[in-house]
Amino acid sequence: MVKQVFIFFFFALPLTAMSQTTFSNSARSLSLANASVTIQDVWAQLNNPAALVGLKNQSFGVSYQNRFGLKELQSQGVVYALPLKKVVLSAGSQLYGYQQYRTVKTGMGVSMALSEKVSAGVKLNHHFIRLNENYGTSSSLSADIGLLVKFNDRIRFGFSALNIGRSKVSSNLNERLPSALRLGLSYRISDQLIMLTEIEKNVISPLQVKCAAEYNPTTKWYFRGGVSTAPLSFSFGVGGRFKDQFQLDLGTAYHQLLGWSPHVSFQFYMK
Repeated sequence: MVKQVFIFFFFALPLTAMSQTTFSNSARSLSLANASVTIQDVWAQLNNPAALVGLKNQSFGVSYQNRFGLKELQSQGVVYALPLKKVVLSAGSQLYGYQQYRTVKTGMGVSMALSEKVSAGVKLNHHFIRLNENYGTSSSLSADIGLLVKFNDRIRFGFSALNIGRSKVSSNLNERLPSALRLGLSYRISDQLIMLTEIEKNVISPLQVKCAAEYNPTTKWYFRGGVSTAPLSFSFGVGGRFKDQFQLDLGTAYHQLLGWSPHVSFQFYMK
């Protein structure tokens, strides 16, 4: 019954539903309660473009998430990063929803090192929204920025801002696309264990606090877990890396009222 009530309000207020700042950001990120603003992998294209600096090879990733076991709330994502001599170019696309309500966010970014310890990134996005035949479609542009600071080999600080210009859903509507600020810190306790914490503030949502940990007992296997507030949610997952080129991650998050949200993602690193 709770799920049915949730679906009713979700689709009765489709523009409000756009307040979510993320679609599908990889199973690794979900397993860590989305405390991922300091993580340097190909999915930084979505989490923090500055964190792409440091990638050595072309990287490609795809992901799929099913929220609360409902096909209407599924999302897919694809990302690509191309390291060049002085910059990293990236592109990505995220899809969310189903036939009667679908949003697509496509972005292209550039990232570069400002110094040995500081990197920055910027991304331009195109948003496409399609409601049912009675409401039609709309499109708009937005921009994201990010910053990553490496204090030393163990401590990193990350910052990202989504939709910095508070772009509108459409020129004909006063509704605005999601805007959010994320601040995060990661601390590598040892070669096998890293702790992450992050706060996120959406313009129309309460402050969200996230804490997570990732443990890799070997170079091939990773175990992850995290917790976040507003709303309270628990997450965990596992990842495996094979032949230094392929990585498969599985994760899920649990909402006390709505249930589980499984997620799977795959990354390929070209040599």
